[in-house]
Amino acid sequence: MASNKKATTFTLSDSSPTSGTATKRFKTLRNIPRSWLIAAGIFYCASLITVGLLAGLLPRRTQQITVIAVPTDSNSTSTTTLRPTTTTTTTTTTSSSQNSSICIEDECHPRLLSDLIVHSYQLEYMYNDTKQTTMKGRVTIEFTLKQPTKQLIYHSKRMIELEEPALFEDEIYQFITMRKYLPNDYISLRLSSNSSFPRNRYRLIQNFAISLTSKDVGVYQTIFNDGTNTMQKLLSTQFEPTDARQAFPCFDEPHLKAQFTITIIHPENTIALANFPSIEETLDNGLRRTKFLETFPMSTYLAAWAVLPDTYGSRNDNEDEPWMTVWARREVTERNHTALALDVATKSVPFFANYFNTSEPITPKIDLLAIPEFGSGAMENWGLVTFREDRLIYDEKVVSTADKHELGETISHELAHFWFGNYVTCRWWTDLWLNEAMATWLSYKPFAENYPDWNMELEIFVEDLIPSMWDDAKPSSHPIVVQNLTDPGEITSLFDSITYSKGASILRMLELLAGTERFRNGLQEYLKLNAFSVGDPSYFYNNLFTNINGEAFIKTWLEEKNFPLVNVTLLIENGDTKVTFTQSRFIISNALDISQLNSNYRWKIKIQCILGGNYPSSDTTNVGGTTLDFLLETEQATETISGKSYSWIKCNRHFVNYHLTQYSFPSNTYQRFVNVLEADPTFFSDEDKTNLLQDTFLLAYKGLIDYTEPLRIVRSLIKINTKQYVHWKTFEWHWIKLADLVGNLADTLPQFQSFAIRQILSNGETLDNILTYNPTDNDNTKLVKSLKFELLCRMNHTDALQKASELFKTIPIEYFNNSNAMINVNSDYLTTVYVYHMKTNDNEADWNIMYNYYRMAISPQEQTRALLALSGTRNRDRLNRLLDEGSSGLFNSIKRQDFFRMMDFMTDHSVGRDVAWTFYKANYQKLIHLFTSEDYRFGRSILSFARSFEKQSYLREMNELFTNYPNAGAAASARKQSIDQVQMNLEWITSREQNLRHALDTFL
Repeated sequence: MASNKKATTFTLSDSSPTSGTATKRFKTLRNIPRSWLIAAGIFYCASLITVGLLAGLLPRRTQQITVIAVPTDSNSTSTTTLRPTTTTTTTTTTSSSQNSSICIEDECHPRLLSDLIVHSYQLEYMYNDTKQTTMKGRVTIEFTLKQPTKQLIYHSKRMIELEEPALFEDEIYQFITMRKYLPNDYISLRLSSNSSFPRNRYRLIQNFAISLTSKDVGVYQTIFNDGTNTMQKLLSTQFEPTDARQAFPCFDEPHLKAQFTITIIHPENTIALANFPSIEETLDNGLRRTKFLETFPMSTYLAAWAVLPDTYGSRNDNEDEPWMTVWARREVTERNHTALALDVATKSVPFFANYFNTSEPITPKIDLLAIPEFGSGAMENWGLVTFREDRLIYDEKVVSTADKHELGETISHELAHFWFGNYVTCRWWTDLWLNEAMATWLSYKPFAENYPDWNMELEIFVEDLIPSMWDDAKPSSHPIVVQNLTDPGEITSLFDSITYSKGASILRMLELLAGTERFRNGLQEYLKLNAFSVGDPSYFYNNLFTNINGEAFIKTWLEEKNFPLVNVTLLIENGDTKVTFTQSRFIISNALDISQLNSNYRWKIKIQCILGGNYPSSDTTNVGGTTLDFLLETEQATETISGKSYSWIKCNRHFVNYHLTQYSFPSNTYQRFVNVLEADPTFFSDEDKTNLLQDTFLLAYKGLIDYTEPLRIVRSLIKINTKQYVHWKTFEWHWIKLADLVGNLADTLPQFQSFAIRQILSNGETLDNILTYNPTDNDNTKLVKSLKFELLCRMNHTDALQKASELFKTIPIEYFNNSNAMINVNSDYLTTVYVYHMKTNDNEADWNIMYNYYRMAISPQEQTRALLALSGTRNRDRLNRLLDEGSSGLFNSIKRQDFFRMMDFMTDHSVGRDVAWTFYKANYQKLIHLFTSEDYRFGRSILSFARSFEKQSYLREMNELFTNYPNAGAAASARKQSIDQVQMNLEWITSREQNLRHALDTFL
């Protein structure tokens, strides 16, 4: 390891990574005798003054004082200190102000206005000691101005040092002035002559220094235990959406794609990775200089690099010529816990290459890197994909089936981005949805072919469609496509369920309506047309359908928030069946302000229905005799089936469309569906059954139908002994939403718990059977058993709670010390066992065992389980200890990535919610300092509290908090949603609790 002296004297090379005439001239300029430079300067100034006097335009001299603050650290070997630097610049009277908070001309626009093409970035970083907390760098940007501009503006943010750049026009050095406009993260250059930059090719070279102690965005360090009680550091990057500017000066907008050549100087005992393979490595005095192959053209947010200790574990597909490598902590790699990730990845890439009919986006190598401290789930950096550890590490002994599926889907999602997002990129964040929604929808596809026993085909309903409809049914939602989007915090806030999950559901709808092959062919043509560039999705939309305008159809779903409710009224008149369809906007609660919504908005809805029965005598004859299929574009339409008297109609077949359906038949509306379900359990598809559950629960929540109707559908599915996980999960999802409120309502809670318990233990089901592991169980069965056990405990079933504690006590104490001790608890039950043992046996000894286990567990999934169990304590001192440690910013406490997850766990019970809310309000400013207002997790954290707030006083406290901290940042959308949620809660308790209680009494 290099000495402190060496760390401060090793410098970046004077030439850029790729030499050229202009760069050589810049180097030569530094070697000219100083007296010559002074003489040249005097001559230049004299000429300028003469011209100025003649023209009456003598510029005003101003002095700009910049204080460069370098963070200090007791462990740092750097010798930098707080120091002022003085830079003398010359500006005209029209731009004399140097206040970096006041914009001048083009700086006032939040988007870059210059018409330019960025060709390449050459980046070189000096990371010569892992103890350093700052890092120096140099960027060389090659670009072409297509139109003249007065100001050359690009991005830079939170640099601790930023030198004035050297700018060359067509290889000729240009004299310039530089200023900053901080609100837009701008660096603004002007020619000293105050003329416009002409159309031409340019090269910009700039030295800078950055901090490595940032908030897990930009370039940052992670400290971790390497398994031998040795603390190691890992350097990595996270740029999406707007944090590349924290790592290097750049044109940080997604459409300005360029090729990157990255060079890193790093200690000899470390490994450097970047997007593309290394092509050159030299060793000098304990430091390596690793240069990487030039990348494909890509957006700035996709650039990535990392520096790992050489003890970091790796597993690849081919020892001799590795193409795919999974990197993770040594101890998990040695235990073969990255094998599944490698298998999923090596199968997903060929699948997508075949699906899209192109292998062009596949990089020369692919590294999958598990980072011990990572704020997001994963990031699709081209060729160097980064992950939170629990999305890449899999130990079959402790990882549940649900977590295995999440791991697989995440890997598939990120690799799908190589085609959608990387190869073809959105022009601006307005179209972020197409990148993320497409990757989400496509991520399910490889598993039907590669892992059919995982049974993931229907999981989009419970992972995406159902949760997003809940979020989207409020005025505080937003369209999938958000116009006039410029603020980084607002851009960050779009990485939510509407963009990902509603977007994926709309794409599923498009594929099923257009046809699988036509959808696939459209994607292939879209990628071919826009290869290595940015795409206009309208081309894709317009090639999906032959009989309707594809773009007009989909825009009604993309450019308007919320979704429609379709009222379907069936009447029998003179032996004919008359069906009237009426669409309106669905808002989930009458308490929400709808004054700003367009009540006349109409979606284009593909109506697909099936009819059956013979009114009034039978519901089970003529089943499927007639279907309806048409496009509803107006508020209302009527269809008549002559000579038939049907008793029921089921629309939104196979749950294709993103809307609710409310039915009205001459009598016994929802009982008729029950009659068909029980007479022929296979007639309605699993998707249709899920749709009936979703429709009835949301309609009952709103008060449009009685709660007896969703409970009737649940009872019917239990009666036919449904074994589909998607049905059980849909029921559980809605039941837990109600439990957030009913848990505080003592008069309703007992019946509420009893109903759920009775459904689980129907048809001869027993607790022992649920907990019996059968090697022949497929993933669907495992998921159902796990769900049933957890829900029994959640519903306070005495025997289930006792069993959870008994199972916990069978685990040897050595197991929690990372020994090889064997346990007899199946991985699908471990979370329930940990959590409910701690809730029912809240003793300090077990809590301390779990606390230590969180800090030392090898498996990241076990760390999460331990934290969930710790957060379940009712002891306020222990809860406050967790919150204090998590916000301390110190190593070996609660991880930054886990802090808001832990807070969310606490809000699952009233004591934890009270402690966490008190802490949240009192420490809001501290949390802003620790995470920044642009942090997505921080922004969404308010929703954890809002979901169960049931008193007006909580609403006042939330509003007071927002008033005291008006800069919402990434919380802009979440704050509105949280207000809506609390208002919904209050209204539901007032208007719907009694109805639910009456329905429960009916079925108990």
